[in-house]
Amino acid sequence: MTAFSPFSRYHRIINDVPAFENALQRFPRRSFWTNTLRIDLAQLAAVLRADGYNCTSLPWPGGFRLPDNGPGLGQHWAYLAGLFNIQEASAMLPALVLAPHPGDRVLDLCAAPGNKTAQLAVAMQNRGTVVANDPDYRRLQPVRMMIDRLGLINVSTTCRDGTTFPHPQDADRFDCVLVDAPCSCEGTVRKNPKVRSRRAIPREKISRKQTALLERAVQLCRPGGRIVYSTCTFAPEENEAVVHAVLRSCPNQLRVLPVRQPGLSASPGLTTWAGQTFHSELRHCLRIWPHHNDTDGFFIALLEKTDIHPATAHSTAIPESDGTARSPSESTQKPVANLSAYLHYLQTRFGISDAVFESVRFSIKRDRDIRAIAGDHHPPLKPFPSMGIPFMHIGGRFFKLTTAAAMLYGHHARRNIISVSLTQLNEYLSRQTITIDRPQASRCTGNGHVLIRYENRVFGIGFYRLETSTVESLYPKAMAISLHRHQKSSAL
Repeated sequence: MTAFSPFSRYHRIINDVPAFENALQRFPRRSFWTNTLRIDLAQLAAVLRADGYNCTSLPWPGGFRLPDNGPGLGQHWAYLAGLFNIQEASAMLPALVLAPHPGDRVLDLCAAPGNKTAQLAVAMQNRGTVVANDPDYRRLQPVRMMIDRLGLINVSTTCRDGTTFPHPQDADRFDCVLVDAPCSCEGTVRKNPKVRSRRAIPREKISRKQTALLERAVQLCRPGGRIVYSTCTFAPEENEAVVHAVLRSCPNQLRVLPVRQPGLSASPGLTTWAGQTFHSELRHCLRIWPHHNDTDGFFIALLEKTDIHPATAHSTAIPESDGTARSPSESTQKPVANLSAYLHYLQTRFGISDAVFESVRFSIKRDRDIRAIAGDHHPPLKPFPSMGIPFMHIGGRFFKLTTAAAMLYGHHARRNIISVSLTQLNEYLSRQTITIDRPQASRCTGNGHVLIRYENRVFGIGFYRLETSTVESLYPKAMAISLHRHQKSSAL
């Protein structure tokens, strides 16, 4: 079996070749991490256990694994309520290694699909600044949906080629930068068998792009800050060789820190490959092979920006364009002029006190959409960011709290709340009108918007009609479509 393996080029650097090749034949175990902004680990485990999911803890913080058999969690109500996020186990590690603090300024230079961005934002306790950047605005759509579902008001999204991401003022450089670089994805072969059948990989082209991204990250990071470079590939050309090249192109600006994660089995980074010798500090990097932890393959390097007055590094940035975002035009977001009127609506309709929003600031977009943003959030001015979460629509006949805001702040409500059964919840999420009984309507004050709640978790907004005892679902169409599409990936 091993003689004809497409990964035989790596056999001489693997400690147990048969175990490695056998691991590649098995689909990876499914995993997820806890949104500790909404629930703690023990509570989440109890919620899932009550529904028959006997999850086991991962060796690293916050994560769980599902049993090999049984249904996935992609449509479980706790997922839709933003209590957890589905992510491959080894892919959780770069954000854990970067380890940002609340109040930091963090850049995820290659953010889509957004799982690592969300991890960073949760680790920062919804404070400070996380900038999720991706060059393709279409790939940013699922990132924004994840931000809304998890209630992350400390995240801005930007659309820019990472190799030309605008250089900030010295005071605005980032404390942490994550470069989870686009790569040949060899490490995902267990769930993506097409990787096995590829005949030619343009490694030189890929590594040039990766090097340019990492060099840009060095320029964007403040002295004393940290950079994580990671890939999901086995290839030294895309891993150690890239870090080695950047150490040479940015002399006296970086040092490689040891990557330590309790409970993780891994190999050290290579210092030689195919006749090439790498910097001795590359031994501090981690190579995660599929047979080590029953995960995908991953490479992680942790760098510290050491210089106080950095010289301008030589950049191998690839000029694919002028760097401007390829996205629909967005008008400037500005402060909300009449905020008290909108907060008064929340107080009178739902009983949500103004005090809930003391650490939140608001901006208005196109004079009809208000967004909620962490009070200490400080994104770059360019490229123009989409900040925080949508909070309220004010351009129609009535003010309307958004689904994201209802999920984040709905637990503070005291009236116009309807607790539904699981059957009714599924009808609501399918955008069907639900019929309620008198006890369910006991906290309603009349026709108008209501919050839909299940198991003490708010899922969104509906429109209650007293005369028919019905609630029209106002669950977003885009989210309902995404639920349907998510069925195929719910086993992940």
